[in-house]
Amino acid sequence: MSYRAMLVATGFAVLANFFWATNAIVGKLAVASVPAFTLSQFRWWLALLFIAPFGLPSLWRQRDWYRRHWRRLVLLSILSVTLYNSFQYWALEYTQPVNIGALTALMPVMIFVLSGWLGQGRLTAGQWLTASVAVVGAYLVLTRGQGLSLTEQSWRGDLLFLVGLLGWSCYSVLLKGVPTHQVNGLGLLTFLIGSGSCFIVPFWLSGLVTGSALVPPVSAWWAVAYVAVFPSLVAYFSWIVAVSRGNPSLAGLMMTTAPLFNALLTLVVLRQPVLAVQWLGIGCVVVGVALTLLQAGRQTTMPRESLE
Repeated sequence: MSYRAMLVATGFAVLANFFWATNAIVGKLAVASVPAFTLSQFRWWLALLFIAPFGLPSLWRQRDWYRRHWRRLVLLSILSVTLYNSFQYWALEYTQPVNIGALTALMPVMIFVLSGWLGQGRLTAGQWLTASVAVVGAYLVLTRGQGLSLTEQSWRGDLLFLVGLLGWSCYSVLLKGVPTHQVNGLGLLTFLIGSGSCFIVPFWLSGLVTGSALVPPVSAWWAVAYVAVFPSLVAYFSWIVAVSRGNPSLAGLMMTTAPLFNALLTLVVLRQPVLAVQWLGIGCVVVGVALTLLQAGRQTTMPRESLE
């Protein structure tokens, strides 16, 4: 990989993570007036409206492939669109974006652990050590260095987001078993958004029972439009460019920017303080995840070199 290609890949990976970080910030602002599942439902409906004209033709041309894999694809759409994204907004009703950023950065570690449980690879002793550093860092961010207190409301949000992260980790592992390289990416994204948004409907309609708003107020439509375009579509395509121009390991390393972006945006946009101990925790998360990914990258390249 040339230096220019690496620079382009790094830039697009950072851009994707920046927009994903803004999703937490805008989501935090929006859930003050829009119920989480209403925001999620309209986000994906609007995103589907934007992408469908481009994705539906290829989806139709390759419909035989979708017929063969539709069960697995529906499950993937539930784990990613329905569960992960909706639970992030639900979590933001109770917790802060800086917590979301710290937990998001742990996602590669969660994927490694889950892959090991499913027999797709195991963490080495060194990876367990560096992953533990990241987990300790996340603990410092979540607890602000004051220890665990289940009476704090933020823990409800943190646990909700952990459920969402587990869903995304399962999605990432199960995605390996689907030959997605055989179909157009726009068509696949259209299917996942369309299917996943359908499973949000029951949660959205539960507002009829709880008295929650089923339609975002006019003052919040800017937030719906933003999360439908930038974290949903622009970030996705930026990530595609990052992986194709560089490699998944390099793109994965850039996920360590997530807690930094969330913390900085919390300071600048939300004007909420980030404590010194939380900055220390963010540093631990970044270093721990980066070292874990670097070790994993060496493991994947060494066998190829020996075969050559």
